[in-house]
Amino acid sequence: MDSYCYVPFEDEPGCDRFRVVTIFPGASDQAIQCTLEHVALGKSPDYEALSYVWGNPEDKADIFCNGRRLQVTADLHAALHHIRPLGSEPRRIWADAICINQRDNDERGRQVRRMREIYPKASRVLIWLGEAHDGSDEGLEAAREIAQACRQYAAERGDLKTISFSDGRASRLFGKFRDPSQFTRLEAFYRVIRRTWFTRVWVIQELALAAEATILCGNTVMDWKDLMDAITAQDHLNLHLADHERNAYIFILQKAREEWAQGMKLGLLSVLFRYRIFDSTDPRDKIFGLSSLARGKLADIQALQADYNIGTLQLYCTIAEEILKESRTLHLLSVPRRFVGIGPQHLPSWVPDWTNTRLTACLGLLNYSDINDLGFAATRASKAQIRFDDATSSLAVEGHIVDRIQAVGSVLKVEEVPRTNFREVRIPKCSYVLDNWLRVAEVKQEEPYITGEPIRDAFAQTLVTESTSESIETLRAQLDILESYASIARWLGSFSERKPPDTLVQQAVTAMHTALFHNTTDQLTLYFRIHMSSLADRRVFRTERGYIGLAAALAEAGEEVVVVKGGNVPLVLRPKGEAWTLQGDYYVRGIMQGEAYDGERCELMRIS
Repeated sequence: MDSYCYVPFEDEPGCDRFRVVTIFPGASDQAIQCTLEHVALGKSPDYEALSYVWGNPEDKADIFCNGRRLQVTADLHAALHHIRPLGSEPRRIWADAICINQRDNDERGRQVRRMREIYPKASRVLIWLGEAHDGSDEGLEAAREIAQACRQYAAERGDLKTISFSDGRASRLFGKFRDPSQFTRLEAFYRVIRRTWFTRVWVIQELALAAEATILCGNTVMDWKDLMDAITAQDHLNLHLADHERNAYIFILQKAREEWAQGMKLGLLSVLFRYRIFDSTDPRDKIFGLSSLARGKLADIQALQADYNIGTLQLYCTIAEEILKESRTLHLLSVPRRFVGIGPQHLPSWVPDWTNTRLTACLGLLNYSDINDLGFAATRASKAQIRFDDATSSLAVEGHIVDRIQAVGSVLKVEEVPRTNFREVRIPKCSYVLDNWLRVAEVKQEEPYITGEPIRDAFAQTLVTESTSESIETLRAQLDILESYASIARWLGSFSERKPPDTLVQQAVTAMHTALFHNTTDQLTLYFRIHMSSLADRRVFRTERGYIGLAAALAEAGEEVVVVKGGNVPLVLRPKGEAWTLQGDYYVRGIMQGEAYDGERCELMRIS
């Protein structure tokens, strides 16, 4: 049988047409039959939009479109099988791999730009998580029960974001999920949350723009709101296997949905920064897949118009240059740098690698926060002076060296923190590197810190990048709690390959926790925990002059602490011939409000 051949769209300016696929009823053992038709945005029939993961592009299956064979990925084929109607009425949907001619880069670019109109017009978005496996039916049934308990709790108590087992209503409604008999179901729910769909960049706009959203997993159907309620309760109540890093992806998705509905306007840098942890098969889609969510001066620039004839390197450089020109700030240089894995080749160090998907916050910020709200003024009210050298792909700035790094601590890599579930005991992740960091900062020395405050106080402020309004007495108490947890982490870290059975580890951790916190609180305050988000992928350091602070993972002893005119935070720069390479940004206790900045010392510095 002949393969399906796409009918091209009209080539005139202002063409607003797109394709809708009509799926005809059929039994599960029958081939999928459908038709494709061109429709105008303003006159389209009712349709649903499909959001799914492409999967392995080499794993293909056949459907029949207008009587001809059309190959689609196996994951899409499975989704079509499940949403195909069984009765007599056909079903209209929009699915990118069918409705866009993927072999035509020009059409692909034009239709991708049209997705910001296609998704809102759909009656609802169907989110296909994949076939039922690994107990997904059981896991989603547990999620339904948690969501039902959430509705009761919300009706009686209010906001789920403050839910805690210290509340008697929460214990009554959710208490059964603390019983080990429920752990198998919660483990199955955990595996559902870890499915690939939740980490893909395209799903952000697909969900944000959706009028309604429904989860499909095998034959199980669930409303998006119910799933969100279940994940919120699971996360805040620290139920069995609650994965707070993984849940962060889902909270970010929901945040995008809420903000779009509220009409919030985010600039291009804010959008790219917030959603950088999501992944894509094509690295250019880390820009194109988010362009619909950007508003403001850069929302309509040519570089944002999906064009698959442009290379990744050129696209990333052009976007970085446009952001720096428009903002006249250096916030772009605070986007976390890649320190593991491989990114686009020959990317200048000042250009963010948007393929880097690590969950790393800017200094003093939550992952949800806006990178343009950096609360520091390391060069006071100075204005950035930037120039671009196209011949060398370098960025010229003006700045001066403040100090040099003398010693660095271990990098806090969240993925290397033990994931054993301790039920009621939540060990802060920085506890696993705290001993090392205390030594590097020389917290036990008797002399005061360079600012005149006790060095222990300076260290506590460093852990939260002085971004909390809590009293120093509270911060001291928080550091005491962390040191107690560090003793548990030290014990857990003592095992190499031969670790005791989990039940014995659980009992030991519970006993140690009881002994350490007998008659004292073990609770870190909300704002302390929030601002510790900046610690992931960072390391404590000490300078030659005695400053301590947080540096990016790439920072090493011997590298320079530099303040750049117009920069809110100091930068880590490494000499490279007559130029410098950017290693990341710094928090340095005592110079974040311009105390070390001297405009007269500034000289031209070229970052390549």
